[in-house]
Amino acid sequence: MGAEGASNLSRYPVIPLPRLKKMARRTSEELVGTPLSLVFIAGNVADAKSAEERLTEMGIDYALSLERFTTASFMGGEYTGLFVYVPAAQHRFCREMLERHGLTDTVDPEASESLERPDGP
Repeated sequence: MGAEGASNLSRYPVIPLPRLKKMARRTSEELVGTPLSLVFIAGNVADAKSAEERLTEMGIDYALSLERFTTASFMGGEYTGLFVYVPAAQHRFCREMLERHGLTDTVDPEASESLERPDGP
């Protein structure tokens, strides 16, 4: 673009785009009244960090819980993992998005545990 094209652009006002509100990690108590669904189990710090980054980028509220789980692998065993919960209505979207980013330890919506508390926290 030459000098002539640049001067034509200067007559248009610059309109700032609104900033997207980034959602943050929440406690399950902060999300009372919102049914939560287990979407991902991070078995290591790198996967936990990546899942948090993806959810934050997408503006998804989420809650984390450090919990024990067992595997059905040949070696089996009990491990501690970071369980990632999202609003149940966004489960499928979040699961697909996490899988597209290489995070494959996702939980099927039908198999997901719910943190909804009918009696409150």
